[in-house]
Amino acid sequence: MTLIRTPKGYKPTQGPVSLQDFSSKLAYTRCINPYGGTLSHNPIFNQAVRTGIAASEMTPVEVDQEFGRLTGKRMTMEGTTSKVIGMLLAVLIGAGVTWFFGLYGFVLPAMLVGLGLGLWASFSKTVRPGVMMAYALVQGVFIGGLSGILESMYPGIVQTAVIGTFATAGGMFLAYRFGWVKVDARFTRFMTFALIGYFAFALINLGFALFAGVSVYSSPFGWLVALVGVGLAAFTLNLDFETIRYGIQQGWAEDMEWRAAFGLTASLLWLYVEIIRLLSIFNQE
Repeated sequence: MTLIRTPKGYKPTQGPVSLQDFSSKLAYTRCINPYGGTLSHNPIFNQAVRTGIAASEMTPVEVDQEFGRLTGKRMTMEGTTSKVIGMLLAVLIGAGVTWFFGLYGFVLPAMLVGLGLGLWASFSKTVRPGVMMAYALVQGVFIGGLSGILESMYPGIVQTAVIGTFATAGGMFLAYRFGWVKVDARFTRFMTFALIGYFAFALINLGFALFAGVSVYSSPFGWLVALVGVGLAAFTLNLDFETIRYGIQQGWAEDMEWRAAFGLTASLLWLYVEIIRLLSIFNQE
């Protein structure tokens, strides 16, 4: 028989007491007032005790995030914005070098390498700023090469695509800011399935284009598929805006600024590619 202290005194229990039960009851008896208050006047200590009890039901990643939230610097709008600007500058450097020196032969390798780096950065359990910056630089090479090729075929298309990208992104931000687009669970679920379906289609279409020389974008319905891509890329920006807002509100760890910046940068690049693709289809016709 073991005696466990409770707010009403000592209570006998049969059998051994688990470490989790003991630590939870010990934290309860030392820190929780039976009348509803806390006996400790140190809010950090109280929060640490609550976090320690809840950690038994958390995954390791959630524990790391909670620990970083309590002990480290927190995610801010200024920090996230600076990282977005840094990644966009890396994109511009890669695109500028590729455009200026006419390195258009690197378009396909850069696209494949960028895809691999993007998947690595997205699914890695740890935040990898170096991988994300490398992704931005390589995607810049891809963007610069693609833009240079299309500009030589359709003069003025790059300027129109850039203006269209920033105009669409600005419109999406206003729609999110004023609540015209509600980023709730239903919206997130719909966008998740839509993105999975579209990316699966994109990979299949890429395979046919590389090995069979056939692409859906060269069909009479190519402009419609490209328009769907523009819409998905545009509305994905709302998910990025919500992630940034929620992360700052919840006090995520500072390194989560990199994940938010990476997501927003990837969405902007995707939007640009879809817009310039749509414009090229219209120019063909």
